[in-house]
Amino acid sequence: MIITREWLKEWIDISKISTEEICKTLNDIGLEVDSVQTIRIPANVVIGKVLTCNKHPDADKLNVCEVDLGNEVKQIVCGAKNVAQGQYVAVSKVGAILPNGLEIKEAKLRGVASSGMICSSSELGLPAMEDGIMVFDSSIGKLVLGKELCEYPLINDDIIEIELTANRGDCLSIHGVARDLSVPFDLDINALEIKEEEDNQLGIGRVLNVVAHEKVDGSFLFKVYDKKEIKSPFLVDLRLAFADLYKKDPLDRVLQYATYATGVLLRAYSHNCFTTQQEKATVRIKKHTNGLDAVFGSNSQMLSFVGISQIDECKATCEDERVVLEANYTHPKIISQNSANKKIDSDKHLYRSSRGSEPDLDFGMNYFLNVLKEKSNVMIYAGTQQVLQDIHETHITINLEELALMIGEEIDKNTIIKILQRLGFGVSFKNEQNIMHVKVPTCRHDILNEQDVCEEIVRIVGIDNIRSKPLVFAERNKINSAYESFKKRQMYRYKAVGVGFYETLHFVFDDLSRIEKYGLKTVYKKRELSNPITQELNTLRTSLIPNLLDSASRNLKFGKKSIRLFETGIVFDRSRDESLKLGFIFSGDVESEKISNHGKPAQIDFFTFAQKISSIIGDFELEKGVVTDNLSSPYEFARVMIGEEEVGFISRVHLEIERELDLPRTYICELDVNKLPYGRKQAHMYSKFQLSSRDLSLMVPKTLEFGILKNFILAQAPQELLKIYPIDIYESEEFGENISLTLKLQFQSLEKTLEDEEINKIIEDLLFNIKEKFGITIR
Repeated sequence: MIITREWLKEWIDISKISTEEICKTLNDIGLEVDSVQTIRIPANVVIGKVLTCNKHPDADKLNVCEVDLGNEVKQIVCGAKNVAQGQYVAVSKVGAILPNGLEIKEAKLRGVASSGMICSSSELGLPAMEDGIMVFDSSIGKLVLGKELCEYPLINDDIIEIELTANRGDCLSIHGVARDLSVPFDLDINALEIKEEEDNQLGIGRVLNVVAHEKVDGSFLFKVYDKKEIKSPFLVDLRLAFADLYKKDPLDRVLQYATYATGVLLRAYSHNCFTTQQEKATVRIKKHTNGLDAVFGSNSQMLSFVGISQIDECKATCEDERVVLEANYTHPKIISQNSANKKIDSDKHLYRSSRGSEPDLDFGMNYFLNVLKEKSNVMIYAGTQQVLQDIHETHITINLEELALMIGEEIDKNTIIKILQRLGFGVSFKNEQNIMHVKVPTCRHDILNEQDVCEEIVRIVGIDNIRSKPLVFAERNKINSAYESFKKRQMYRYKAVGVGFYETLHFVFDDLSRIEKYGLKTVYKKRELSNPITQELNTLRTSLIPNLLDSASRNLKFGKKSIRLFETGIVFDRSRDESLKLGFIFSGDVESEKISNHGKPAQIDFFTFAQKISSIIGDFELEKGVVTDNLSSPYEFARVMIGEEEVGFISRVHLEIERELDLPRTYICELDVNKLPYGRKQAHMYSKFQLSSRDLSLMVPKTLEFGILKNFILAQAPQELLKIYPIDIYESEEFGENISLTLKLQFQSLEKTLEDEEINKIIEDLLFNIKEKFGITIR
C-alpha cells in the first residue's frame, strides 16, 4: 500500500509532523513501513505557459513554442506530441540540472534556437504518466508563471510504502491509514465536504431502475451522469502514478483514485449495456450459480461479478454519453468462500473485497463525484438507486480489570475510550462502570473478541510504553475430586493386574430373580426399572459378585483351570444410591501346572487369597463376621478391616453355589473403593537394629476372638513389640473348651539390639497380664 504525505493531509493535519516521525509511528501501530522515497524537483524548473505553438520549419516532429515564464518569454523547441497553445507546463531553464544529470543549455535544433526544455514527468524524477510533457492545472495549487516547481508541496511529496497484513482491509485506503494515524497523533479526521444537489436537477428515476433478487448478499448504490467533457485533475494523475495505478482513460483514473482514497469499491457502466436505446435502463442484480452476486444488463447479459470483475465491453469510458456509477459492498467472508478455487477472471477489486472494503457507499460515491466535477463537465442526476443489506454489528463486552491483566498494566479509562472512539468504535458504559460495551465499526471485520480490542489498544499505546514484567506462569490446579477418584481406581486396577488378576466388565443391570436367590439386597420395588432392556437385566445390580461368578463359570467351561478376575464398577443400594466397589474372584488352581508342583498345583485357599488381596490394597486385618446372604460360606468368611473401619469382606463361595455352577474351590472379595487408602506415601522411621522373633503357644478359650486378644496385647506391650499374628491353631478333646493358638511376636528397638533378657522380660509381663485378664496360660 503506497501513501504520500500530502495525500494524507487531505484527511489529517500533519503539517507540523516530520515524515520520519510519521514512519516511526506507522511502524509502532503495526503498519510496517517498507520504503520511503523523497520527491524533490530540481531548482530552475518553473511554471510556464505556452503562448504559441508552431511547426518547426525543418522538422515534422518538432514544434517551436513561445513560452511565458512570468518575467520573460522564451523560445523553446519541443518534440512532445501533446504540446499545445495555452498549456501550463514545466520548463527547465538554462542552467537547470535534471535528476538524470542532464544540464540544460542554450541550443539550436535544426537551425532554430531553443532556450530551455519543456519537461515530461520522468525527466523530472516523477513516475511516467502519458506520453509527452506534463500539463498542469490548478489541482496542484495556484499556477504562477515563473514560480519554481520545487515550491509546490503537492508535487514535492514523500512517498511511503507500507506492508499490510491480510486482516487489515480497513487500511487499504488513504482515509483508512489516516484514521489509524489520527489516534497516536491525537488529530481530528477532516470530514468530506458534500455539495447539495441543485433543485432543478433531473431525478435518477427518469433514466434508471434497479431490480435485486431477495437472496442478494451485497449492498449497492447507483448514480447516473450525462457527460459533456471528462477530465482528470493533474494531481489525481500524479498520485495514481505514484501508486502505480495510472490508467489511460480519465474516467477510469478518477474511479481508481476515489477507490484508493476511500476504500469503497466503485465501477462505471455504459448506460447502453442496460438498454437498447436512450431510454430508461434496468439494472438487474441476482445470484449467479457459483454463489456470487452478479449484475445483469439487457438481454440478461452478465456484466460483472460483484467485488470480483467486470467485462471490458461494458466498462464506461470518457467517450460514453451516459454512465451508470455503482458503489458496492459485500462481506469479505462471502467473497472469499465463493471465489476460492473457482476459475473466475478477476481485477483489482478482488484484492480489496476479499480483505474487506469500506461499507460506507455514500462516502465513496460523494468523494468520486467531488473529484469528477473538479475538472469535468457533467450533468449528474439527482438522487440514488440503492439496494442495502443489514450489516451485522459486532458488540463486545469487556471487563476493564480483565483488560488490564491482558495488557500487563492498567491503562487510564479515558485513554482507552479516546483510542477506541478515534478508531471508529462505539464505547458505552451502563450500570457497571467497570464493564465497557464496545460496538465494532463495520469496516473492521478482523475485530471479533475482547483480545482483538486489547490488541488495538496496545498497538496505539505502544508495546514499548508498557512496562516489562517478569513472566509469572500460574496454571490453575486441575486436580479435583473426579480426577482423584479416577487416579485411585486406576491405581488399584494396575495393582490387580500386576498381581495376576484379569479385568472384566459387566452391565450395571442384573437378574432380579438371581439376586433374590443369592439372598442379596434388592432395590426397593418403587425404585425398580420401569422399562428393563430384557427380562434377564431387569434390575440394578447391588453387588459385583454375581456377574463375576458367571464370568468364572464361563471361563471354566472354556477349559481354564485357574480363574482370577476383578472388576471396578458402580453398584446400587436399596434406594438406588450409587457406590463404587472393587470385586475379586479366584477359582481353581493357585498356579499353572509346572515341574515345581509336579503338574498338580494346589487349589486356592482362604489365606493365599487374602494374601493376594493384601498385595493389592496393602495391610489389613481380618475379623469375624456374620454372613447375611446365600453366596458366602459361613465357615470361611471374614470382614476386611483397615484400621478401625470395615472396607469389605473375604469369603469362600457357598458349597451349593460352587456345585450349581460347577466351580472348583472359589473365593470372593468385595471392597468399598471410597474406603480404601489413597494419597501420598508417608515415610516412617525404621530401625537399623536386628529384628527378633518369639513363638508363643497359648491355651485360649474357643469363644475368645483373636482381635480382642491382639488389641489387649498391643495395648499392654512396650513399643519394641512391632507385630503379632497367629501362625497355627490346634484343637484336641483334651483341651476341652480351649484351643492351642500359636502366635508369632516380633521385637525391634530404634535405639539398640535387644538382648534375650530384655525380650524375655517383655514376654513374662505380657503372659502375666493376659492371664490376669483372660485366664490364658502357656500350653
